[in-house]
Amino acid sequence: SVFVTGAGGAVGSMAGQFARLLGASKVVGSAGGEEKCAWLKDECGFDEVIDYRTADVRAGLGEAFPDGIDLFFDNVGGETLNAVLGQIRDHARIVMCGAISNYDSKELQPGPANIINAISRRALLQGFIVLDHFDRAQEASQEMAQWLLAGRLQSRVDVTEGLEHAPDALIGLFTGANIGKTLVAV
Repeated sequence: SVFVTGAGGAVGSMAGQFARLLGASKVVGSAGGEEKCAWLKDECGFDEVIDYRTADVRAGLGEAFPDGIDLFFDNVGGETLNAVLGQIRDHARIVMCGAISNYDSKELQPGPANIINAISRRALLQGFIVLDHFDRAQEASQEMAQWLLAGRLQSRVDVTEGLEHAPDALIGLFTGANIGKTLVAV
């Protein structure tokens, strides 16, 4: 069972779809807004999506994962990471790819109060940066191209026109205004 935060963005939407294509029994994401949540369920194959703007994420995790989470792909950090730590299974893997909840804060949020659960559950927490995996870029590109050509992988691009609007596009990443990858056309 896999949970992905920031699932409506470029990285999260791909992470959830990769999990599904590679055999995950259940893929759940969190995203903000009805349009993103519908896109993830209807087009990207997520089993469930928790709208963090309108739902209690902690309660949603309990409902979506009554037996716990095996793999957590985190793009958000903060309070959501804390909630997930309370729902992990033994030997869970936590992939820490981002912490957008802290990116625009003047002060870092305190660490997860529930981190001790990683010890009792013997969970693995590991940072993930794509640069560490360039040796597999060709292999990954080939597999993703096959999935795209077969219609098994969905991608969405949110384009902002004009370099003068680049700051707005960047701010939109932090407010959740985009769906999928954000690009600025110059």
